[in-house]
Amino acid sequence: MGVRISIKSVCAFPHDIDPTVAHLPKVRDKILERVMALGENVWLVVASERIKGKQEGWHWDDFFLRRHEWAPAEFSWGGYEWIRSPLSLKCIREMKRGDIVIAYQAGEGIIGLCALASGGYEEVPGSGDLNTFDLAAEPALRLDKPVPLAQLKSDPEVAPLFRQLQGSVFKATEFWQGIRRHILTANPHLSDALRRFESEVAKLRATRGEEKDIWRKMAEERSPTYQWRGRIYRRKGEQSAWLRQLYDFRCQICGAQFPTPDGRMVIEVHYLRPLSVVGPVGDHPANMLVLCPNHHLQIELSEEVRVDWERREIRFNGMRRRLKVHPTHARLARTWVAERDASRVKG
Repeated sequence: MGVRISIKSVCAFPHDIDPTVAHLPKVRDKILERVMALGENVWLVVASERIKGKQEGWHWDDFFLRRHEWAPAEFSWGGYEWIRSPLSLKCIREMKRGDIVIAYQAGEGIIGLCALASGGYEEVPGSGDLNTFDLAAEPALRLDKPVPLAQLKSDPEVAPLFRQLQGSVFKATEFWQGIRRHILTANPHLSDALRRFESEVAKLRATRGEEKDIWRKMAEERSPTYQWRGRIYRRKGEQSAWLRQLYDFRCQICGAQFPTPDGRMVIEVHYLRPLSVVGPVGDHPANMLVLCPNHHLQIELSEEVRVDWERREIRFNGMRRRLKVHPTHARLARTWVAERDASRVKG
């Protein structure tokens, strides 16, 4: 899964190179030489819905169709549960923000393009294992027609990359032009969209990503105010106070209480989607969990957190745990989600 390439130099062809002859060996080598000189890569990332030894896999459409609903932690990919191949780990160590990601779905082929929001980093801080990376919500391009594996393997220019997809992440920089050609052959109507995608990736590469500071994020959740779209808002403290009381100041995961000598309870509220991302609409019990400090930190460190209100489960760190859910809390969550989905449909 590795390809970092200069969008200006490769994706949007240089002014001195005719796109109609870009497939010729000498011209292709000239383009690749510019890409490598700039140290930019393109990566092939493979996803599968059925993975040996796991209850479930993952489909790229979870990203392409739902990314604007995701919490920040959901954009991370990899970790100990999914990345085990030494080749994939080597690729992740080379990743940088603004690299192109080719989304490959097992059984279907190439189904889209997106970009990296971060370089490789540790799933467990201090472990030294760079096995995780973040996808960017934008830019992203879902192909109308996938490029199937059989077509890719039949082309000598790109076949070496696809002969044995044993792993999750592969460096694809040297194969990018051939892959790009296949994408446009299958989706000629997306040529303008692809150029826009490449232009936006170049802009993303020039920006700086947010640092993963867990302690700062937790401190922000305790702050009485938050910033959203340039304005300062005050949290509805009565909402979180009511929720703490609803659960008798007990953690929804372990049920523990932490009373202090002076009679206060040490219990925290976690926002599933940060208010700095979703704004005032997220200041609602349906977006909150009551947690002890230990589980709050574990969830902040987790790169995937999902709550199933119907099954009363929470998934984090690759594990599923029972979640204590009060009927009133569950009803509020269902209503909130339904109203949010309805407003999106109207919009």
